[in-house]
Amino acid sequence: MDQHRRSSLLTLAAMAFASAISLPTLALAQQKEVRWGQWKGTEVGEKFMGELKAAFEKDHPDIKLTPVDSPFTGFHDRAIVLHQAKKLPDVLLVQVDWVAEFADLGMIEPLDARIAKEPKEFFANIPETFHAKWKGKQYYLPIESGAVALFWNTDRFKEAGLSGPPKTWDEFAEYARKLTNPDKRQFAVTGTLQAEPPTNMTYDIYPLLLQGGATIMDPATNKAVFNSPEGVAAIEWYIERMNKDKVSVPGVLSNGEKEKRANFASGNVAMMFEGPWGVAIQKQLNPNLNYDIAPLPKGKSTGTMVRGSLNTISSQAQDKDAAWTFVKWLSGPKGIEMWAKGTGGFPARTDVANQDWFKERKLFQAFVTQMAQPNAQSPFLSMPNAVQMNKVMTTEIQNAVQGKKTAKQALDDAAAEWNKVLAAAK
Repeated sequence: MDQHRRSSLLTLAAMAFASAISLPTLALAQQKEVRWGQWKGTEVGEKFMGELKAAFEKDHPDIKLTPVDSPFTGFHDRAIVLHQAKKLPDVLLVQVDWVAEFADLGMIEPLDARIAKEPKEFFANIPETFHAKWKGKQYYLPIESGAVALFWNTDRFKEAGLSGPPKTWDEFAEYARKLTNPDKRQFAVTGTLQAEPPTNMTYDIYPLLLQGGATIMDPATNKAVFNSPEGVAAIEWYIERMNKDKVSVPGVLSNGEKEKRANFASGNVAMMFEGPWGVAIQKQLNPNLNYDIAPLPKGKSTGTMVRGSLNTISSQAQDKDAAWTFVKWLSGPKGIEMWAKGTGGFPARTDVANQDWFKERKLFQAFVTQMAQPNAQSPFLSMPNAVQMNKVMTTEIQNAVQGKKTAKQALDDAAAEWNKVLAAAK
């Protein structure tokens, strides 16, 4: 082979090699990144989060998804610090309690214009509760949903001669007394009035107010109105169960979500107010526990709190179009189905919740029923500083249970503090 031909071949080979290695480099250079700040990694496990990342990147190879996991405890305050330091991730997972506050702080972006460009069925299949806007704007899309219902230990009920869960307040009071035996360290419930996290009000107190016929906030006046005669009667009923019947595990003021779940898992507590997220938690704590789930007992009306984990686009997102692509994907039918199947969460889309595989999950059907009943609400989405407002409510209910104030005084004082916050946010 002559020198010239050999030189030409070597040049062509070098060019081909350079081209081969530059293609993936070029693709990587053009790939966008979406950093997803959330607390779910430790809860659902690295394996599933890896599968979710792979599925999204397969559908959108031009975007690299980088989950940034932080513990749930302190997540709210940490997000505010990151905002102040201008280091917020592109997509931020939030609780319903944080939406209005984060919007007012300028931490998250309205999504209305982006949602309007999607097919009608995209947003129509998201439960009505999550259509709630703050100051006329939609700031979030849910990835999981759920309401508070009644977990009941079937073995304990059978031992007490009870064939099923209580359907009314009167039945609840009667059953709770039968299910309580302090000498055997057996109790009907775990009263949860611990100050932290303030989400404890979600379980014991807010549903009770709605069941008693009270309204938490008047949408026409944007004022707290839970201190009505109906609200006072509901809290008095609760105090009677805690203080007179003593149906709760001792330490009502110091018991929180962690203690409530551990007590129920032990088998010594017969009932628990809990959301669908509690199914996976109980499976971890005691996979052999025999229990079922029913709608909450009815007072004058039905009532429950609807919660959820919601994705938002941060105001500091590097590429807001790429961030929206991820938010839309995870809250779309494919993403919600994958999330619900992989985590055991309650699907935040009706077109997914109506699928046969979910209907076969019998423990979850009580939540479907509960969320379809009147007064399945999420008032937190209209609360400008829900974390602080929940703390105020917790303190006042503690005062009432301890006898420091009457139920009316406690609710009047809580309503006055709430209305100061609401007025300042106008």
